Amino acid sequence: SGTDTGAYSPGADQFAIATAGVQRVRFDSSGSTFTGPVNVTNLNGGHLSGFRNLLINGNPIINQRGYVSGAATSGANEYTLDRWRVVVSGQSISWTDSENVRTVTAPAGGVEQVIEGLNILSGTYTLNWTGTATATVDGSSVSKGEAITLTGGTNATVRFSGGTFALVQLEPGTEATLFERRSYGQELALCQRYYCETKASVRVYAAGAGAFYENQIYWPVTMRAAPTINGPLGGLTSLISSNLIVSPEVGGARNQMVASASGDAYALNRTVAASAEL
Repeated sequence: SGTDTGAYSPGADQFAIATAGVQRVRFDSSGSTFTGPVNVTNLNGGHLSGFRNLLINGNPIINQRGYVSGAATSGANEYTLDRWRVVVSGQSISWTDSENVRTVTAPAGGVEQVIEGLNILSGTYTLNWTGTATATVDGSSVSKGEAITLTGGTNATVRFSGGTFALVQLEPGTEATLFERRSYGQELALCQRYYCETKASVRVYAAGAGAFYENQIYWPVTMRAAPTINGPLGGLTSLISSNLIVSPEVGGARNQMVASASGDAYALNRTVAASAEL
């Protein structure tokens, strides 16, 4: 056929395919060449594309806080498994694991994840999961495989209540596809943007009581915002009157120690938790 739409020969020993007057692909003695904008649905928007799932820890095996299955929360919107928070104080989540799939039981008051608006473009998305829980997105009920509309730059909250859920996925388009299984390291790094733990250490031969020392600590990844700090906790200490983490920023913080006497003063391998959750 002609060069508008169809297969044709643009030159000697050449074969090409065109649509709407644009050559899309050409085969010649050197091989094949894509010559026009090509959109392959399965790659760009389907189950072969990467990082489609807006939910982080959709198979919620990342548990940096060490939350214990079934442990009652002590406050509203308390985070448990990474990126998932229990809405009602005193309620809890529990789970079972089978062949690396974690099935979570959501309480009546719900467990939810807030998706950062920075990761959302305006458009149609589809929510899917396995299990018996009911779901809402921004307070509106959503059934399995149902398409919803999200606004770019605006946070969105996905909540599960009163049943089980596993392999949760919120992806662009109107079709629910296979759950996107990212590597553990990738999923952990995504979680650490919002919460992470690191170790802080400082050791000196102190000049005397009141001697002040400081070093820098760094988070594993750049965090969403300057985090709130819990710690330092645990580890080993000797001859110190205080050990504080101050001036937290998206990249790290300052580890300060004041000696209580002269000699070998240290605060070693102490755990620092940093939270920049939504």
